[in-house]
Amino acid sequence: MQKVGIIGVGKIGGSLLLRLAESGEFELSASDIHKEQLGAFEKAGVNTVSSNLEVAERSDLVFVAVKPWDVGMVMEEISPAMIPEGGKAVASVAAGVTISNISDRLPAGAAVLRVMPNVCASVGLGSAVVTANDAGRERLGEVMGIFRHVGDVMELPERLFDAATALHGSGPAYVALFADALIQAGVRQGIPRDVARRLVVETIGGTAVLLKDRSAHQVRDEVMTPGGTTAAAFVAMEKAGFVGAVHDGIEAATEQARGLGG
Repeated sequence: MQKVGIIGVGKIGGSLLLRLAESGEFELSASDIHKEQLGAFEKAGVNTVSSNLEVAERSDLVFVAVKPWDVGMVMEEISPAMIPEGGKAVASVAAGVTISNISDRLPAGAAVLRVMPNVCASVGLGSAVVTANDAGRERLGEVMGIFRHVGDVMELPERLFDAATALHGSGPAYVALFADALIQAGVRQGIPRDVARRLVVETIGGTAVLLKDRSAHQVRDEVMTPGGTTAAAFVAMEKAGFVGAVHDGIEAATEQARGLGG
């Protein structure tokens, strides 16, 4: 049975941990600075331990799911267990923290991977990108298989990770912002709030399914008829700078991600 450890059981780490526990395919260990958060995972059969180093010692593959500014400290804590000869690998899910930055805090030759998931992992519909250093490349398939328990996963060069963080890591918040704007607009036009919310949620869910088989342009063109309501809405939104605002937002988030690893 594969031995997997997770350091940090917040939204991402906790979601992954529960999905792996449900599968019954792994021997799991976990730690968190907030000890009270570990109780629910003990009930799911996870070995909760008192230190990050103990997680690394118990595990063949360690996922570090802490805030970017805490990654360096965690890597230094687990470093004694990460000697290349031990066959262990570590994967960070922190935004902006590069493989080089992580490797500097571990023994030379340690297998290091980066994964950038999103919060949709909590419902098993997340997306994630993964990359690795030379030593970690043989573990890529293993890590991708683990993240398939919480959604779709693909390999991506590390040079694109900050843009991916901005695009899909933060993406659920953008969709939620747009959803809230649609609901508020519906209410403004006289639709009861609960009805507006149901209409918007079902519309977004249905559109997501359509987009799996069709391009965004196809879906847009199927809805928009010349001189119709959708065309009128598009003209108004373009005048307000909707598309430009989206581009500016992704650019700002990408730059912010680049600064987190420093």
